[in-house]
Amino acid sequence: MKRFSAPWLVIGAVIAVTVAVADFVGGRSWRNIASTLRVNPEGGAVRLASDSVVALPSLIVRTRRLAMNDLAGASPDVVISALARIGHMQRRWLPVDAVGFVNLSREEFLRGRTRESVDALASALERDSSSAYLHRLQALFLFSVGERVSAISELSIAEAIAPGLRDPEIELTKEDERQVRLDGLRLRLEYYPRRNTEISLALARELRAEGNETGARALLADLGGRPDVDIEIARWAIEEGEYLEALELLMPITSRRSNPRPVRARAWSMAAVARDLDGNGEGAVSAAREALRLDPDSSAPYVTLAGLAQGRGDLEGALEHLRRAWGMDPADTRLLTRIASVAEQAGKQEDALLALERAVEIEPNSPQLAARLVSLQLRAGRYAEAAVALSESLDRHPTDPGLLSLADRLPREVGIR
Repeated sequence: MKRFSAPWLVIGAVIAVTVAVADFVGGRSWRNIASTLRVNPEGGAVRLASDSVVALPSLIVRTRRLAMNDLAGASPDVVISALARIGHMQRRWLPVDAVGFVNLSREEFLRGRTRESVDALASALERDSSSAYLHRLQALFLFSVGERVSAISELSIAEAIAPGLRDPEIELTKEDERQVRLDGLRLRLEYYPRRNTEISLALARELRAEGNETGARALLADLGGRPDVDIEIARWAIEEGEYLEALELLMPITSRRSNPRPVRARAWSMAAVARDLDGNGEGAVSAAREALRLDPDSSAPYVTLAGLAQGRGDLEGALEHLRRAWGMDPADTRLLTRIASVAEQAGKQEDALLALERAVEIEPNSPQLAARLVSLQLRAGRYAEAAVALSESLDRHPTDPGLLSLADRLPREVGIR
């Protein structure tokens, strides 16, 4: 067995101690800088741009935690200097990581060199192509250089990877939003083949909503016989008034014991709707109760029972069922808007306002929900609340037609009443 000589042991010990000390100093220095950034972004940015300790590799590794908005509030020149310095160091010490290229792209963008920012971020995406945020950031840069087609493509990739992500915020036309949504779903089919049925259904709904019935049905043609698909096609049949056709699709699902109980419950819930619209009220109630028996923790049977009660003119009963459904699915904004509608019809404006306020809290970036809330506040005479809610919503969506229309209406409402 070989023995190490004393000098080598000493050298090894010195190296180990040096590394440990450097790591300790780098960690403590980064914590100090991060604390400074939280209370004084300008001072923290200055330290990143000029403090000699920032050159320590152990600190550079920790700068990966630097968030995009940590430098918000500092002057542009200092932010540019900070991004340039840490970006180059990150690229040196973390060459396979995207973070250095991201910060250098931000630096170029702030300098007004948008073409260079696009190129730098392309290098970041080569290292982390799965980041939906980076694809959206690249879309923002591409829009700034007039490359709309490429920007829409990047947004579609981001939508495929992380549906609903809106950071960074990008203003789009309704046509562009539609294209991003559809292209994102198509790409998601490629990225997540194991979720083929779920994604195909979402895409089919989008196609049908825009009037492409043929394309929607063609997309689901090879998936026929799967319970989720047959339930969706049954829904379409109900919307088209083909209630018996819907029941022919649904009843085999309800009777097939191999299907999970929640799936059978969904089929029974829809069968209740079909029976009710076909004039079989007693059969509709029976189907809804069977759905509730199979899946008492699902909101769907309660929503169905609410619809049946509403059809009988029993708004109080409908509202009670909807409240129970809300307890099962508290983040469903469509359910909340339904509650608001029924509550207002029942003369319960406070309940309606509460439901819409919760919906807006859940989806603060929906101008449609915000507009519904403001409109209800105006009808209820809550002018101060309407003005505040409208102002906050216009800050997020300054060009939304519905909100702008309410902005014109608000002064007239206050003047009249």
